[in-house]
Amino acid sequence: MAEHTTPHTQAGPGGVAAPARGWPRWAPRAAVGWSLGYGAIGAACAAIDGAFPYAGMVGAPVAPLATQFGTGPAWAAILLAGFPAAALGAVLLRRSPAGRRPLIAAGALVSALLLLAMTDVNLLTALGYLPYGLVGLVSGAPVGEAFRAAVLNWPFLHQLLCLAGGFLWLMATLSYARTSRGACGSCGRDSGAEGWAAPGAAARWGVFAVAVAAAVPLLYAFTRVAWWLGIPLGITEEFLRAGQEEGMWTSGLFLAGFAVVGAVLTLGLVQRWGEVFPRWMVGLAGRRVPIALAVAPASVVSVLVLVGGFAMWSGYAELVGQGVSGDAEAAGLMAVLPGLLFPVWGVALGAATLAYLRRRGTCAVCGNGAPAAAG
Repeated sequence: MAEHTTPHTQAGPGGVAAPARGWPRWAPRAAVGWSLGYGAIGAACAAIDGAFPYAGMVGAPVAPLATQFGTGPAWAAILLAGFPAAALGAVLLRRSPAGRRPLIAAGALVSALLLLAMTDVNLLTALGYLPYGLVGLVSGAPVGEAFRAAVLNWPFLHQLLCLAGGFLWLMATLSYARTSRGACGSCGRDSGAEGWAAPGAAARWGVFAVAVAAAVPLLYAFTRVAWWLGIPLGITEEFLRAGQEEGMWTSGLFLAGFAVVGAVLTLGLVQRWGEVFPRWMVGLAGRRVPIALAVAPASVVSVLVLVGGFAMWSGYAELVGQGVSGDAEAAGLMAVLPGLLFPVWGVALGAATLAYLRRRGTCAVCGNGAPAAAG
């Protein structure tokens, strides 16, 4: 019987299972289509003067990793993510177990190239300033126009494009990894024990991941609120006054509020209200929270925070290498510490998001997995 008419389908030992539903079915083709389109865009950029998406970024301390080694490697990254990646995707679509490990490694490298090497801290900055920028656009404040200029330009839009492509390639590679080993294409499980991914185990280690993922943004918010109140927490009086004169702490307060909201939402990954909508949410109270509603934004934020943290590390290392770290030291430890912890935040949030998948319950396609807990 055809797979799409069979309620419980599971591949036999060593067999190859096709993805049954949802993103595992369409993601591999979408990744190939994305790379074909990106290859065409890359060719156009090479042919048009001034269209290089990393113009002015090559060698800059806080810039995409792909630009840190010169213009040639940056163009090489653009080239590889295009037509060569599309050719790789065509091989993955065959879902053959032959050469499985090298193919998975290649797909993971394409995803990592796009997510970690071709984006930078500007995406995280734009996300953090989104509410502030939107308020500025509505009110006509100067910050609104500055925000518009920051996001409506080719280098920024190119990074958004790479972010989308990176997640498509991550999903495509995961889909191939599942089906090429004979696991269920929809959930990735087989008849074996789930081990660390079992709901009980994930609930235990997920609590630790959530605690770390919530602590870093709260530390960031704590410092910014203190500075807005005029308390030189971990910084010098000179740096505090300079920030007051330039209006830095007003925007910092806005970012602090954003960080607190993010920390609270992160706590929801291990709280009941993160699984079932609370009573005060009229129209949704008592309903189960869709898994994708938490997993999708948390996955994006974890990548942006990780990339942003790497960029901050890179920028600080550049300052130290140039012998101008005195500026950072004069500002004080707390001016740089929260940013230096961003990679830890990104990894912890990614782990917490993975642990949240414990809610998947029994797969409707293969029948594997423990039943979901009652909401």
